[in-house]
Amino acid sequence: MSATPTVTLTPRATRAAKRGRPWFFADDLEQTDAADGDVVQVRSDRSQAMAIGLYAERARIRLRICGGAPPRSATAFEDFLRARLRASISRREALRGPRAGVRLVHAEADGIPGLVVDQYADCAVVQISAAAVEAHRDAIVAALVDELAPRSLVARHDIAVRELEGLGQDVELLHGERQERVEIEEHGVVHGVHPFDGHKTGFYLDQRDTRLAVQRIASGRRVVDLFSYQGGFSLAALSGGATSAIAIDQSASALERASAAASANGFEGLEIRRANAFEALRELRAAGEAFDLVIVDPPPFAKSKREIAGGKRGYRDLNRHALRVLAPDGLLLSCSCSHHVTPPMFEDLLRQAAAGLRFRVMLRQRLLAGADHPACLSLPESEYLKSCLLQRVDLDP
Repeated sequence: MSATPTVTLTPRATRAAKRGRPWFFADDLEQTDAADGDVVQVRSDRSQAMAIGLYAERARIRLRICGGAPPRSATAFEDFLRARLRASISRREALRGPRAGVRLVHAEADGIPGLVVDQYADCAVVQISAAAVEAHRDAIVAALVDELAPRSLVARHDIAVRELEGLGQDVELLHGERQERVEIEEHGVVHGVHPFDGHKTGFYLDQRDTRLAVQRIASGRRVVDLFSYQGGFSLAALSGGATSAIAIDQSASALERASAAASANGFEGLEIRRANAFEALRELRAAGEAFDLVIVDPPPFAKSKREIAGGKRGYRDLNRHALRVLAPDGLLLSCSCSHHVTPPMFEDLLRQAAAGLRFRVMLRQRLLAGADHPACLSLPESEYLKSCLLQRVDLDP
């Protein structure tokens, strides 16, 4: 049996690894005895075995630590993967159900970097973004079929990050029968999920808790939902007793799905508008419109460090426009999924957006991704999703 490939860290990277940091770049590696895509033994600067890792020679992140002792063979690594999968699924047992939507594996947070697995009722969707995990795709598929017995298992590998690992992009049925649409139920609302062409793996599961918060505060409110996609927040608001909801998005197909979902759930009061969110807000303000609840959940405005400055301007301008269409005592739910925009940075942008308005803006609640999307304390980038519930308060009569 050949020896396990090794990667030796620099002194600085060794200290970071001991603090729990799981990502390392080319200048963090002192010595490498590994090929692209290898499962490696990670050694300290003093050549002490530290952990198991995944090595990607062509990627910006060269080494991803999984933790644990290094296996001695590929078969052992597949046993390791199966054990990690089983443990990750077990941790979500309380969230699972015949019609549930739940993230079963959340990459680094579950000790399997580069692997995401979402389950929508009897359909499971897998997304692999690391070359060393891709090498064991067949073993992962077999393990998921054994553990979940899904009616269908889909690969959603249409993500740009795979190119950084030298991997191709594809969407394919890995097991079972093809389902173009499946239904999940969340907080009493039925959502249609399209695993082959929906955003992300088919749906925004990470906003489950935030949609519940909207449902609880929506009664009697007039709502506008910007970047609505297929209307998840609009449906939550209507199910909570909102008098009306306007879903605004640039995707005609997404808005059609929102309208169909409202009808299927028996909800009245949904209006769909195909428009750019910034332009829509300006038009609403010009028309003198005011809303009791405004929701802004844009795509990431800063996908890289180079985009942070522009992203900050985008968040600041968007939220200032949104605050200006709030009715007295109205609520603004503002979200960001840019991991380069940290929670403190995001809140500071909200303060800037509120500066100089003729009313005060109060922070009522902070919300994060749901329990099935845990964030690693040692990896701040994993806390990518953050939302703030703000309220307009008029002090003068």
